[in-house]
Amino acid sequence: MTVLPDYALSRARYTAFLFTVVGTERSDAPNSGEDITVLGALARIGIDPWQEAARLALLPRVEAAKSLAATFVNLPDTRWTLGDAAGTARRIVDTLPQSSRHGPPPLGYRIFLGWRFWAAVCLALALLALNYLSGGA
Repeated sequence: MTVLPDYALSRARYTAFLFTVVGTERSDAPNSGEDITVLGALARIGIDPWQEAARLALLPRVEAAKSLAATFVNLPDTRWTLGDAAGTARRIVDTLPQSSRHGPPPLGYRIFLGWRFWAAVCLALALLALNYLSGGA
């Protein structure tokens, strides 16, 4: 069974970030008093939460916090000052996983760890053993 990308475990690393509570709805909003999570906030303004979490995780923390604060200020049914949004965004951005700047391993390293490499080594050893046991030179 193929797992759709929307349900892949690679997205689980953003769970702490996406389910962090940002604030509560205003008292005159339809869902007054309900908690707003990062996931809900991003979805309300039409941004894919997992893509945005992945994008923010690649940014330096300061830049990610600025971007997230701008998102909070634009939320409907909430009132944010830029200072409040910036403080909350800095706190929430710390829940993002640290991005790895190392990139993929070098080609030689990947070949060494690949199953084809080890299959070739086993085949070569088997041929040597067969040659040795059959009385070859």
